[in-house]
Amino acid sequence: MNKFDARYDIRLAKSSDTDNIMHFIDEYWSKGHIMAQDKELFKYEYADGDNLNFILAIDKNTNLIEAIFGFILCSHIQDTNKKDIWGSMWKVNDTHDNIPFLGIELAKRIFTLTDCRTHIGNGANLNTTIPLRRLFFGDKVVKMKQYYLLNSSIDDYKIAKIEHKGNGVTKFFEEETILLEFHSIDEVKKQFDVESVNAIPYKDNWYVNKRYFCHPYYKYNIFGLADQTGKVGALMMARILECNDSKVFRIVDYIGDHKLFAGLAKQFANLLKRKDFEYIDFYTYGFDEESIFKAGFKLRTDDDPNVIPNYFEPFLQKNVDIWAHYKLDGTLFFKADGDQDRPNQLKKS
Repeated sequence: MNKFDARYDIRLAKSSDTDNIMHFIDEYWSKGHIMAQDKELFKYEYADGDNLNFILAIDKNTNLIEAIFGFILCSHIQDTNKKDIWGSMWKVNDTHDNIPFLGIELAKRIFTLTDCRTHIGNGANLNTTIPLRRLFFGDKVVKMKQYYLLNSSIDDYKIAKIEHKGNGVTKFFEEETILLEFHSIDEVKKQFDVESVNAIPYKDNWYVNKRYFCHPYYKYNIFGLADQTGKVGALMMARILECNDSKVFRIVDYIGDHKLFAGLAKQFANLLKRKDFEYIDFYTYGFDEESIFKAGFKLRTDDDPNVIPNYFEPFLQKNVDIWAHYKLDGTLFFKADGDQDRPNQLKKS
């Protein structure tokens, strides 16, 4: 019991808190935010049975929510040695006279209230969240790396802005990896044991199914990567993005053996040509970089003259850095982790 408990009821949210949380988001996070208006998407992201993946601070005198700390599960496992979470919305009502560091207190409670092994942040605000995570939690901070593979046969890029094409991939040095497309979690289970992959964060079949096969709005392509014997050793998740009468292919997640990625150079080159994608991109941190380069990709650096956009809703033809924080060495980051690959605008009716 401390001063925060004396004033606030700090607890995990229930499904009955949905409307109040959405109202709080609209009032104090961002007016008109999709999570304040689209209840279907809100429940998809945060509902977990009768609970919601939010920690709330509710003023005992007014019964009003004064702070929220949202999080997203990486798995449905109960083993505390593997239970990892991503942070999401983190906000205190700064128009009221709340106790200083109330938001920090909620972030600290995440471990006791969820029994998680680690809390990871993806897409963190460089000016607010990142300094707080460093100061109060001693987190490591990294900038995710964006790799890309251009379709060199295109002359008129409508999504990317290309000043320098480079020479492209003309030779394939690795043994070719076989690419299989899966259409259900049952197909995945038959050929690949997701839950045997010992990675941070730990992801299970429940997560893969919910995140990629059951997304309410987005269609993902889920691939198995197999060696020449036909044994699947990794999963790769991707999504097609369309804008300006053009399209690109974005790799958003990967589970399993990184070395198999190197053998996809020929597959990627054929995909660019066959589907007429402007490019393939891959935001990640902690992935085996040599395998990415062997697959034909180049790293977008700070002085790269090319623009490989991140934002598509709404579209912004600009290079964007994604910042992340973590505690445990070996933590992996991908574009679809946390709440980074989700709709930002309401569906058109």
